[in-house]
Amino acid sequence: MQPVEEFMRDFLRERIAEEKREQASRAPFCQKYYADDCFWESRVGVLEKYQSETLVNASCSGDKALAITICHYPSAAKNFRNVRLRYHLQAVEGQWKIHSLDFACRYCKGEPGCSACTFCNGEGWISSIRARGIRRSSPPGFAV
Repeated sequence: MQPVEEFMRDFLRERIAEEKREQASRAPFCQKYYADDCFWESRVGVLEKYQSETLVNASCSGDKALAITICHYPSAAKNFRNVRLRYHLQAVEGQWKIHSLDFACRYCKGEPGCSACTFCNGEGWISSIRARGIRRSSPPGFAV
């Protein structure tokens, strides 16, 4: 089976290529319906964000693996521009598949054991699945 590090590097590289294709295929539609200064549906910053993501660490245990990356969000608030992501991988028929994704808690800076953090409960990570649930149940105007 392909090493986890190699899988992640392939994934990051191919996601960039896919985003370039997506933006190129949408360009005629966007040019037809949106003014040059309207960024709705433009995906501004997405390619740059994908290009900035780099693999920091990967570990494997049997048919499961974790890969940690860091990604730069240039449009985010200064304290939240560099975000660590944790990919959960599962071996499926001899190939790695991304099963889920976590992001380092922005409030405690991903410090494991910070029991005072009510967002990650001291885990240092917030599951993307859990984050969707938080957003759904959050009061209007509250963003995680």
